[in-house]
Order: sequence, then C-alpha cells, then structure tokens
Amino acid sequence: MQVYVDGAKIGTLDTRASTTAYRQLLWTRTWSTSGKHTIKIVVAGTSGRPTVGIDGLVYLR
Repeated sequence: MQVYVDGAKIGTLDTRASTTAYRQLLWTRTWSTSGKHTIKIVVAGTSGRPTVGIDGLVYLR
C-alpha cells in the first residue's frame, strides 16, 4: 500500500508475508507542532497482496 500525508506520497508498505505476521504492520508519523493533517492509504494490489485491511488510526494529543 502507498501512504500519502497531506497529498504527498511518503512511502510504500509491503504487506506480503508467509505467515499471519502481516497483521502486525505498524506505521507512525509525528509532527513538531499541532495541526490538521490528511492521511490517505492507496491499495497497490498485486499478486500475493490483493487487499489491505485497516484496523484503526490513532490520534494522540
């Protein structure tokens, strides 16, 4: 999957694994000041990586 923050692509995460360890994927981002940000996940479905399930998004203040 591709991760975008505020409209800019910041990286690609590979979710393929031979075991269910893929369920333990974690991505983090921090900012030095508070503000409104938009996070977008784009599924890059390829053979062996057909779907992405997002369990949650946490905002700590």
